[in-house]
Amino acid sequence: MVNNGTTGMAGLIMVLGCLGTSASWAQELQDGESEASYPRLLDYNTRAKLSVISEGDRKLGTNPASSTKSDEVALDLKPEWVWQLSQHWRSKLRLQAFGATGQVDVSDEIGGTETDAFFALREFWFDYNGLTDYPGESIRFGRERLKEDTGMWWDDDITLTRWIFDTTLLDTTVGIANKISEARTDVTELPVEEQDLARAFAQTRWQWHKDHYLTFLVTHAERYSDDRDLQQEAGDGLPERVTDSLTWANARADNAYFDWHSDSWFQYLASVAAVNGDQSRPDISDTGVLSRQEQEVSGWAADIGLRAQLLDSPRWTAGIHGAMASGGESTDESDAFHQTGLESNRSRYTGTRSQVARFGEAFQPEWSNLKTATAYTALTNRDDWAANFIYHRYWLSDRSGTVTSDLIEPGFTGNSDDLGESFDVVLNYFGDDASSWATADVRLRGGVFLPGDAYGPDADDARHRVVLDVSKRF
Repeated sequence: MVNNGTTGMAGLIMVLGCLGTSASWAQELQDGESEASYPRLLDYNTRAKLSVISEGDRKLGTNPASSTKSDEVALDLKPEWVWQLSQHWRSKLRLQAFGATGQVDVSDEIGGTETDAFFALREFWFDYNGLTDYPGESIRFGRERLKEDTGMWWDDDITLTRWIFDTTLLDTTVGIANKISEARTDVTELPVEEQDLARAFAQTRWQWHKDHYLTFLVTHAERYSDDRDLQQEAGDGLPERVTDSLTWANARADNAYFDWHSDSWFQYLASVAAVNGDQSRPDISDTGVLSRQEQEVSGWAADIGLRAQLLDSPRWTAGIHGAMASGGESTDESDAFHQTGLESNRSRYTGTRSQVARFGEAFQPEWSNLKTATAYTALTNRDDWAANFIYHRYWLSDRSGTVTSDLIEPGFTGNSDDLGESFDVVLNYFGDDASSWATADVRLRGGVFLPGDAYGPDADDARHRVVLDVSKRF
């Protein structure tokens, strides 16, 4: 029998050849056009990434008969085009083709799902900047990567319409969004908790003093379906909770904390957040009747970080973080904090160019019912290479609750709030140069999670996740 992942790999290698031909044609078209002609291809490139992925058991050894240990190889291709359609119209298209030798997690890219192959539409949007004469103002609509600096609120591909206003001192966006589809060939429909969920969002970032920023962010999610829609999905299993109407608000102060070009000797981050509204806990009876237990939600979260620069060239930093998210829950109300569902929890919070998992490479929990203490140090020359070393310690905020993770099944005993600790190493070499075939980006992300007493005495002593990526842009 032919392995599906291997077949997918062969197909993707053929696609790479086709994309290389397309790149040459696109460049010839661009070189032959006059600057005044439309439409005009502004940019084309394809990024190819070869990954070696090794993971320990997601069940932490508690069920040897169904261990999920894996060692796989994956190939990821992302071609993208940017066009100037007219004086005021611009468009972008970004696709993805992914294949692996077996089931691997792609949580650092799109959602926390396991897969061995897919094709995807990542972005396809249009931007119009003719509303005013101001160059930093536009309306954008289509499928876009909605992202903010922390990665803890927005970092996902979603269908949206938004207004963008970007100046030196003020950066604002306001819009509406709906995750109509994951736009992937391996995901036929959205998870039940994401279906029929409309969102409104807004963010304002104000530079009130040189390199000092205040950021305010709001997200609202409203379900527009009814119980009949949930009933139809009951056969595939219902989620623990579904959103009825939830609003998230976040206020943040920092001094360019996520700017890896910064040379400030001291940097800070202070972020507080709240979620309020209503959610439901669906249940299906033995007779197939759907019921929902409604809950009022009022949760909160905070994240505080401090960083010192010990050397400037190369830049050597050391920092600490403390994060907490409430987690208590009762029958008719909950003070458990939950994230928006659009987060990646990846950012440049160590002061380097590296994107690092905020809560550990081998654990990656949701920011809910969680207390975390983090210490890190990093060394970088800013542009070409970076080395990050991170330690995390985890506790449950509420011992009776749980923590959701893309990489680990909970299995709590309820006898302790000690979730464990983890160690991460993230190394990057940023050597990619599209004009040279001899250069590439190299990234090593290694993490070890040591389960605490909350997982009971039968859990493994350690779980690892190591990913080696070699990327090349054509």
